[in-house]
Amino acid sequence: MDRSSTAVSPPFDVAIVGLGPAGATLANLCGSWGLRTVVFERSRAPYPQPRACHLDAEIARIFQHLGFEDDLHELLTASAGMEYVDAGGRSLFTFEGFEREPLLGWHEDYVFVQPEIDAMLRAGLEQYQHVSVRLGCESPGADELRSIARYVVACDGANSMIREEIGVDLIDLGFDERWFVVDVMLHDAAVPVLPTIIQQVCDRRRLTTFVPSHGMHRRWEFRLTGDELVPDVWRLLAPWGINAANADLVRATVYRFHALMAARWREGDIFLAGDAAHQMPPFMGQGMCSGIRDAANLAWKLAEVVHDGADPALLDTYETERRGHVAAVTALSIDAGKLLARLAIDPAAHPEPDPPDPQRWSRLPGLELGGEFPVGHQLPQPNRLDESLPDGWVWVAAGHTFDSPDHLPVVVEPRATYGHQAVLVRPDRYIAAVVT
Repeated sequence: MDRSSTAVSPPFDVAIVGLGPAGATLANLCGSWGLRTVVFERSRAPYPQPRACHLDAEIARIFQHLGFEDDLHELLTASAGMEYVDAGGRSLFTFEGFEREPLLGWHEDYVFVQPEIDAMLRAGLEQYQHVSVRLGCESPGADELRSIARYVVACDGANSMIREEIGVDLIDLGFDERWFVVDVMLHDAAVPVLPTIIQQVCDRRRLTTFVPSHGMHRRWEFRLTGDELVPDVWRLLAPWGINAANADLVRATVYRFHALMAARWREGDIFLAGDAAHQMPPFMGQGMCSGIRDAANLAWKLAEVVHDGADPALLDTYETERRGHVAAVTALSIDAGKLLARLAIDPAAHPEPDPPDPQRWSRLPGLELGGEFPVGHQLPQPNRLDESLPDGWVWVAAGHTFDSPDHLPVVVEPRATYGHQAVLVRPDRYIAAVVT
């Protein structure tokens, strides 16, 4: 039920449960759109240990929109690529193009240390007087949240209490493995010599992922077999030349990598986002990115309904647009994990990698506006184009002769129209229509 017509307005437009990356990004976006927002987060400080470690150009662009560009230059390292190698370290095939000329204004892939990104997002909320952040505070239940906010967004993680309370089940997408995740901080980045790109090690004795993260941080993920007990950390790291003399152990914990999707992402005026709505294995580094895309898709739609009187049915497009994309990315992540195991058995069984595609994570399978390419794709961003665009809908034209058919503003940038006369751009920088 949408309560837009109730006589007494609640004190907040949006209540957000959870201040992880998805919730914190959503809170910043709601703040930027002028939505009266309250956030409930039970922890007083960001989780101190690294979890997510990869983001892509679209996520960097969202952070740019929020004013974090200077921070990102200090907090991100452009990824040099990813390769699958055999047990002896011989390259089987490589995903290249990670550092190509960026179409969206940023490199295609970055690595980072999550507590630093979390701190950046929390600090960003301080500029919004209309955003109330309640740290160290357990979230009220669904009914109370409905009484204080017109809309509620549950970003409260994989074990979401709000999802459980509103009776939404999780659908198992058929992947479940135990992995041992180890993070270290090197004393000296050059000692020992480690790969400079992400490696998927196809060793039948122990499938392994290595991530050269930001700064001196390095990560390994080791698959566990059956009911295997937690192995000795330093014994696992020894073949890589890592020991207590040249690195400090930051984290060593067992994770269950699985693929789950909420049966529905909306129950009346309550929405699910981030891990509360979907979980995927980490092999493509898209778990956190998917949650941030949720936030970017939903925030402007909430603003149009609350501020501009848009039909509340606009909010139904949140799930129709995001669900298909998340399902596709989850399937890719599952395939990447299965490929790791398959190559461990037969190193010759690798596929030909797809050509580099800087928008591979940004497709919107559910966005059906009847248009032709590039509808559903992100607007290119040459020379930080976003800084010249208004916050709302805008036409981007190839030349000054284009007249707006609907009185929307027009910005001229021929490098961003994919050869068309003009493209209509949504507030989230996706192209909604073209004029040929």
